[in-house]
Amino acid sequence: MSDINPTQKFTNARLMAVQACYAKEVSDEMWDKVVSKFLLGEIGGQVIEDGIAGREKYIDLQPADAGLFTNIVKEYQEKEEMINEIIRSNLGESLDYERMELLLKCILRMGIAEFYANPDLPAPIIVNEYVDMTRAFFSGTEAKIVNAILDKFAKVIRG
Repeated sequence: MSDINPTQKFTNARLMAVQACYAKEVSDEMWDKVVSKFLLGEIGGQVIEDGIAGREKYIDLQPADAGLFTNIVKEYQEKEEMINEIIRSNLGESLDYERMELLLKCILRMGIAEFYANPDLPAPIIVNEYVDMTRAFFSGTEAKIVNAILDKFAKVIRG
């Protein structure tokens, strides 16, 4: 029996929530079907290791915390319009929500949703998790954008 790091299970739940958001957007399937596929392991649970396009290597993740994953996605479903408006209203003049990279939108959406899904978790933990995730996918200013928006939102929702 392998040791599963409980913290890693939460990190993987966050990543899985972002993956589900992305999958929902590109497939246009209903949320319940997307969530079911992730929970059953039909999709998700892997990341791409750096590699040559077309020859990427997939790495299996440790299991994710299904409860956290489900709660984050549920909060986004229930507050989708409000969360997207929060993102829009916190973008600077130089950023257009409609032209924003879908993955970046999904990271922000699930980050904000987690504040509702996980109200007792300290805000810096949530912010840092999504900023670290952003750094794993992007090498530009995207992590600063995620940090700024989530940090500003944390101050509003948590005081």
